[in-house]
Amino acid sequence: MKGMNYKKYRGVPNSLRECREHHGLTQGAVGKLLGFKDGTWISKWENGETIPSLISAARLSVIYGVSINDLFHNLISSVR
Repeated sequence: MKGMNYKKYRGVPNSLRECREHHGLTQGAVGKLLGFKDGTWISKWENGETIPSLISAARLSVIYGVSINDLFHNLISSVR
């Protein structure tokens, strides 16, 4: 099986920034909670440059107290 092409999922609307700001967290703080050295990946996810792995998305849903579907509104329809 060939690897997944994630490029077509760039730009899928998300509510990552809104959830983070609602909780009063910086990108750096969320990055550290996820085990990253800074908030670089958080910025890329929020801007739709890349999408997080399933594990990172699940962790974000726990941090923000919302479902993965709430974080990525149209991802399921984009995958279909």
